[in-house]
Amino acid sequence: MYGTRMAGSGGTPGRRSRRWTPGTLPLFVALVGLSLLGVPGAAFAEPTAAATPAPTPAPTSERDAKAAPTNAPAIVSPPPGSFVGSGTTTVSGTGEAGREIRLLSPVDGQDPLCFAVVDGAGQWSCAAVSLLSGPSVPLRVVVTGAADLTDEHTIAVLSAPRVTGGPTGGSLTNGTVRGTGYPGASVVITVSGGPRCTATADSSGNWSCTFADGLAGGQAEVSASQQTSYSNPSWSNSSAPVDLVFDLDRPAPPTLTTPASGAQLPLTDAGYTGTGEEGATVTVFAGSYSVCSAVVASGSWSCSAGGVAAGTFRVIAVQLDLAGNLGPGSPGVDVLYGVPTPSPSGSTGPEATAPSADAPAAPPPAEESAPTEAPPGSAAPASPAPPADRPAVALATPLPGGWNDPTRFATAVLPPWSTPDLSWFQAALLALGALLLLCIPARLLAGTVFRATDGHPLWQSMPIAGRNRSREEFETVPELPLNRWLVAGAAVLAAATLVMLSGPVTSQPAYLRLLLAVALALLIVNAVGALVPLWWSSRMWRTKASVTFLPRYLLLVALTALASRAFDVHPALVFGLLGSVTVAPEVLTPRRGPLAAVRAGSLIGLAVVGWLTLGLLPTADGFLSALAAEIINSVVLAAIGSAALVLIPIGRTSGRSILAWSPPIWACLTVLAFTIMFGVLSPAVELWHEGGSLSLWWVAGTLFAALSIGAWAWQRFVTPARV
Repeated sequence: MYGTRMAGSGGTPGRRSRRWTPGTLPLFVALVGLSLLGVPGAAFAEPTAAATPAPTPAPTSERDAKAAPTNAPAIVSPPPGSFVGSGTTTVSGTGEAGREIRLLSPVDGQDPLCFAVVDGAGQWSCAAVSLLSGPSVPLRVVVTGAADLTDEHTIAVLSAPRVTGGPTGGSLTNGTVRGTGYPGASVVITVSGGPRCTATADSSGNWSCTFADGLAGGQAEVSASQQTSYSNPSWSNSSAPVDLVFDLDRPAPPTLTTPASGAQLPLTDAGYTGTGEEGATVTVFAGSYSVCSAVVASGSWSCSAGGVAAGTFRVIAVQLDLAGNLGPGSPGVDVLYGVPTPSPSGSTGPEATAPSADAPAAPPPAEESAPTEAPPGSAAPASPAPPADRPAVALATPLPGGWNDPTRFATAVLPPWSTPDLSWFQAALLALGALLLLCIPARLLAGTVFRATDGHPLWQSMPIAGRNRSREEFETVPELPLNRWLVAGAAVLAAATLVMLSGPVTSQPAYLRLLLAVALALLIVNAVGALVPLWWSSRMWRTKASVTFLPRYLLLVALTALASRAFDVHPALVFGLLGSVTVAPEVLTPRRGPLAAVRAGSLIGLAVVGWLTLGLLPTADGFLSALAAEIINSVVLAAIGSAALVLIPIGRTSGRSILAWSPPIWACLTVLAFTIMFGVLSPAVELWHEGGSLSLWWVAGTLFAALSIGAWAWQRFVTPARV
């Protein structure tokens, strides 16, 4: 061919050379020009390779990239910023044919909600895509295997609310419909062929609506729709209809079979039985107390509970049917709480009651013999006699008058030999724990604070407002002379009121009698706590002593009463002292410790005598017997509580004086007092043990001891070394 020859001598073997002729020069110029004009593949192309297209060069700028055709998918429906009134919708768009499109989850942007393949027409679609409600729900699609090929925009979504059922969540309703929706949304509930009701969903999305008028009973379809601030004026689609049965009729009053009118029930484990509407929930009320609840099964119900204060209350039962309708109460019966009537095994007499008409004759009373699982009217086997430690209940005893009703203090303390849960080992262990974790650490902490304030009371080192000026700075100090008997009477009455408020108090006249009983008990405790040390001082030491009224003790009375009420301590922890006994200043130092020991010992002895006397008292079924029981119970609680608290060696208490005089005697008296106190309070201790609170008290005591000992050790050893 032209311009070609084989390499000969002097040339490179195997290489072809090109000869330019005058005919090829115009062709070369034309190819260069086409290359400069942007025609791909025109320059330096072999004639034989002209049929093979050269690759397209990449764009050199962002503008060129946008202008250049790409294979990225696009979301066409729903369009950007549109509103979707359903939780499911169809998402569709365009893309390169044959590509796989993934619709990603709006929640995390990673998990695919749908896979779709672009068809030959460049279309793809994902049907029934579930979306969460929100004002800006992101829709994002990406091509599988090409993460850079993507499209995204946001839409507003509001799904339909959900109807869950009636007031109890079932299909029965009394006109109240509940459900869920978008938080803060306005929900319209519609009954097919009936009225509409409007509600607002709370912050958790729950809503409830009660139809007022125009609602008929029977089965009906209920649906709902909702609207939010971001969807206004648009509403969501209606929810799927739910079939509800509207029961608008109130149930009849249940019957209260036991207890009968005039019955005497214990404060704990009292039984109640009766009949009612099948499936309804029956609740028993004793005055303002909600006693117990039970579901009616086979036409009958039964429950047992306590928690009622001592006294006379009217007992009624009401029932709530499955639709949520509350019926009227049953006829009330007056029942006396707090006076169990013991029935010795095998004895017969007026206190034994006949069994109920629905059960066969049996020796135990009706409440003890009727099994709770057997409905009235069904055959029930005769049950054995009740245990000896569980008192029988007299159902036919005439109800005493309001002044004769016993109160909670009438049965606060049980005699030591009749308390099956009393464990002296446990009481002694708790007393030892109080000694090691409370009393001794409290002494160390009090000494630490005393040294830190240079012997001044803590409140004097922290002025609250103004100038704390002494009385001597005034020209005239106002003196208000008061009759000491009047002051003593007012203090006893105030302390008795505080002690009485340590338990529930009602408006019955019996609580006026209780106030009198507590006042007399406090007089007895203070008389013993004062007269015994006075007698000891005058007879043994030939030294005159005097009684000093201490107003700060009223604060301790209030604190113990408040703690007993707040933590429901029964029997209550009571402090009843209102004064102290002092001797002449010249013999104060050597006599103060023994005198305080005599005082603490007299209170402990009074508590023991009163505790033993409780077993000799008659049943508190009248004014005088109830008054006597309340006095003795209050004496026991006030005496042992006062003895235990004054033995804590802080401030100017008896415990501080005894500890300074003889630590062994102080330790013995403290362990003895706390052991008896925990024995008296054994019912409350058992409740703490069963509920797990006892472990918390041990932990709290350990922390207090650790902090107190740490503060004492720091001031004793670390502070002097740093000076």
